Amino acid sequence: MKVKDEKASLWTLPNRLSIIRILFVPLIIIFISTEEEELIFAACLLFIIAGITDGLDGYIARKMSMKTKLGLYLDPIADKLLVTSVLITLSYYRLVPLWITLILVGREFLINGLRSFYATEGITIYPSFSGKLKTALQIVGIICILFYSSFYKLDQLIHRLGLIILYAALFFSIYSAVHYIIAIFRMPKKT
Repeated sequence: MKVKDEKASLWTLPNRLSIIRILFVPLIIIFISTEEEELIFAACLLFIIAGITDGLDGYIARKMSMKTKLGLYLDPIADKLLVTSVLITLSYYRLVPLWITLILVGREFLINGLRSFYATEGITIYPSFSGKLKTALQIVGIICILFYSSFYKLDQLIHRLGLIILYAALFFSIYSAVHYIIAIFRMPKKT
């Protein structure tokens, strides 16, 4: 993977999309914490937009040759901040079981810690397909739960569907973490 020279603009469209995603996090959390249906629905819409920017920034960076070193770090930070913050908030309001959130968030700390450690050695660990699938499932599951929470009068089927999707995300979270750890320990040692 080629990374654009850092002398080029850091404010590429993909990096701006990642920053927008980060800026949405406090708004989403505030809207959820009001426990008002209209504002939870607004949080759901913001989360959907943020989820779309997650896929869009990577696509634009690859297709338009806008990859930057900043983007390599900013995009995953934006993803993790968005998903983990909302999961923690949903667990606080008892919409997502705490044990699911603890495993998903703990996995993020573990893998990002390993990535950071190896980055200091000049080794970049790229996301796997299962890791990307985990993120997509988390986003879809959270959207279902937020949608249900904004319309309590709806059948609980949407909430259950969101939880089932989060269980699938949990499976891929554990699977991809094991995959990363095995790959890391199989890396040739520097001499």
